[in-house]
Amino acid sequence: MAPGLYKAPAPGSFAISNVDLTLGARGNSSAAWIFQMPSSTLTVGSGLQVILINGAKASNVFWQVGSSATVGGTLFRGNILASASITLQTGAAVDGRVLTQVAAVTLVTNTVTKPLP
Repeated sequence: MAPGLYKAPAPGSFAISNVDLTLGARGNSSAAWIFQMPSSTLTVGSGLQVILINGAKASNVFWQVGSSATVGGTLFRGNILASASITLQTGAAVDGRVLTQVAAVTLVTNTVTKPLP
């Protein structure tokens, strides 16, 4: 998927549920991805990944979630900015940040690593 701004139509959400999501920077280390779902959720299934190629960086991937995010037992890359809660299920690892405005970040045997700039 090319760098850019991707918006889910209201009340749409984003889900990584069937295949991995590959983000390619085309050799541009400043390439950025912004995924906005202003009124809904982000769901990532267990065993699925966000794969970064051709210079893509986790620090340049942003997931703006209008309500809650749930990440299954997988490797997830990028920064989740959720209005409500974020749940990392057992075994989930995040190369990025998980931030909420009004509710909790729930961790269950997880690793969260600050992404390299």
